[in-house]
Parts: sequence; C-alpha cells; structure tokens
Amino acid sequence: MQMHIGEIVESNTASFIAEVARGSEVPAFGSWVEIKTQQGITVYGVINLVEYGSSLPGRRATALGKSRDELQREMPQVMELLRTAFHAKVVGYAIPEGPIIQSLPPYPAGIHDFVHPCPEDALAGFGAPYDYIQLLLDGGDRSTPNDELLIAALKKHPALSTLHAELIAAGRVLSRLLKDDHQRLQTVLRRLQQSS
Repeated sequence: MQMHIGEIVESNTASFIAEVARGSEVPAFGSWVEIKTQQGITVYGVINLVEYGSSLPGRRATALGKSRDELQREMPQVMELLRTAFHAKVVGYAIPEGPIIQSLPPYPAGIHDFVHPCPEDALAGFGAPYDYIQLLLDGGDRSTPNDELLIAALKKHPALSTLHAELIAAGRVLSRLLKDDHQRLQTVLRRLQQSS
C-alpha cells in the first residue's frame, strides 16, 4: 500500500478531518479516499473541504509580508507552525472480504488512523445503485455546497468519466433524487456534461 496522505484528527460515522502528512501532496476537493481501521473495516470518503491554518489551537496565522520562499529561508520555524487539513464525507464502508456498502459505517474511523487515496479497483464498488449520491447531497458542512461536492466527486470517479452508460445510470439516480427541483437537476447535469 502506498504512503498515507493524512492522519485522522477528528472523526464520526458521517465525516472525518485529517491532517495532511508532511511531504504528501494535498488532495483535491472531490477526491476519493479510504481508511483501513483497526476494527478491520475500510471506510470510504470524499473530500469536501481543504483548509490551511495554524497548528496551534485557537491561534491564527498572521501576515508577515514575505513570500513563502523568503519565509522558508529566513524564518523556517514559522512554516512548522502551519498545517493543512482536509474534511471528508463518508460515503461507504466494507468489512474484510466483503463488498462495498454505500452507507454509513457502524463505527467511525479512529483518531490517528491513516488516510490513503482510494484505489481505482475499490471505486468500482461505487457503481449502481449509486446510493452514495444521496449521502453527498444530504447535509454536512454548510461552507461546502453539496452540488459542488457531488459534481467534483463524479468527475473524479474513473468509470463515470470514461463509461457513458455509467454516467447515464448515475444521472437517472440523480434525476429521481432531485425530481422536485428541476433547475438544480439541470444545473448539475449541465456541469457534469461540460466536464466530460
């Protein structure tokens, strides 16, 4: 398994927050990730927020009037006080040797569990019946519009970006879920079409 991209610092059954590992590339909004928990469950999520800030609780970073290169050269200790974190919505889980279940897991991922990019073979388990679409559309972080998250996640799903039949099937599920909101459905489908 490849190196982890983050370590969980806060978790519940519906979402988690992870701090990006030093030296790791910051994962993009809408990226799919997985966590193999100590209980043997694999939890899957979609990144719905990426944030930069101070690693000291209750303390904000302040403007210093220097470029990142200048700070790194002249005040490297300042760079050590910064952290990058990402939040993710949970969209499914799997028990050992079992299929992926597109629902919330019975237990959250643990604090200090490692987060890895989701391998493409695992993403194949996020096909029909596309129950995870409902999880992405429901509630969550008010600072992230759910439609934006859904569009980003669908764009990053390899089967939906390459297989027309899969995209049509996901569109049908979306149509059923948003049946009373035609304008919203049209906007999401148009945005998905623009990206394909």
